[in-house]
Amino acid sequence: MTATKPNPRRYLVTMIHIARTQLAMDMDSYRANLAHYGNGKTSCTDMTIPELEAVLEAFISLGFKPVKKAGNRRLSPSTKQGPKDERSAIRALWIFMHRAGFIKDGSENALNSWVQRMTAEANGGTGIAEVQWLQGEDAAKTLNSLKRWARRCLFDDLKKRGYEPHPQDSYAYLLKRWERINGAML
Repeated sequence: MTATKPNPRRYLVTMIHIARTQLAMDMDSYRANLAHYGNGKTSCTDMTIPELEAVLEAFISLGFKPVKKAGNRRLSPSTKQGPKDERSAIRALWIFMHRAGFIKDGSENALNSWVQRMTAEANGGTGIAEVQWLQGEDAAKTLNSLKRWARRCLFDDLKKRGYEPHPQDSYAYLLKRWERINGAML
């Protein structure tokens, strides 16, 4: 199966429409800008690719800030001051497990899929689709489940490295030991 190339015309038109929204242009101003930068044309449909590029460049000079997406992977929001509740702790632990190599995909989408699977049974077969929607007991159970998974990963990784952790060692103890061995590389 071959990957299809993105349609440059569709991309440019989409970006121009996003720019219009971001710049809060009313329809008259938008059409006037199209006509000015698009050789008199007032509709993106009538423009050539170079004309669309000229309009987009003009909108960028007017203050439009295009944002590149990370594909379909949503990244978790930043928690610079550290976890504030179970949801933030879940995200932080998920990111740690990804950076440690315990899980392949550290994206918010992957975390949400996992959360939905973990909460399905307790919620009548339909799990909670977003980590941000977790509350109360669901949030606490999900965090504890993730800690147990992380504990198993830490335990197995320490054993692979030749250490002999005790089966009753807590998550916190195994994490400290793992960080010491890894020089707090994460």
